[in-house]
Amino acid sequence: MEETGKIDWYGVKRATEWHTDSTFESALPLLAMLHAKEVPSEKGGTMFADMRAAYDALPEARKQLLSGLIGLHGRSSGPAGERLYGDDKGETDKKYQEVQWPAVTRHPVSGRAILFVNPMHTHGFVGMKREEAWPLIDELAAHATQERFVYYHRWRVGDVLIWDERATMHRGAGDYRPDERRIMLRTIVYPS
Repeated sequence: MEETGKIDWYGVKRATEWHTDSTFESALPLLAMLHAKEVPSEKGGTMFADMRAAYDALPEARKQLLSGLIGLHGRSSGPAGERLYGDDKGETDKKYQEVQWPAVTRHPVSGRAILFVNPMHTHGFVGMKREEAWPLIDELAAHATQERFVYYHRWRVGDVLIWDERATMHRGAGDYRPDERRIMLRTIVYPS
């Protein structure tokens, strides 16, 4: 919501593409939480993709390709960010620099491999041309967001959802009426 009480459609739009929070930052969050304060009468859910299961289901040739790739991350510079915003990415006080993360990481607790590419913030790979990288990013996003890897949470007032930022992508479903409000309190937890 805007301070005036009107619906912040820039904020609604921003959350409807698949992403992992803050992969454009030099320190990655551990967890994120949403607390539902006000929800639409129908739908208005949030979707989560299990990036561990998505990695496990990749063909072996894709796993081999990804094993040596380093992803390039920016604020909204990936294929989904460009499709969603074009040049209108909103103003921020902070200026962001490109950050590099391995395309496949390991979970620090379980040790499981995680596909660590998202179409909002990943805009390329070290040593790979954009014409080759963007189709790969889109392919990986389509693979990771198949129904078998996705959970849709239908919000009720008072719900609190906590997810592992290291092993998921998420998106607001954007499937509710535009005249209804959806108010969530968000908390992101970073390592100390």
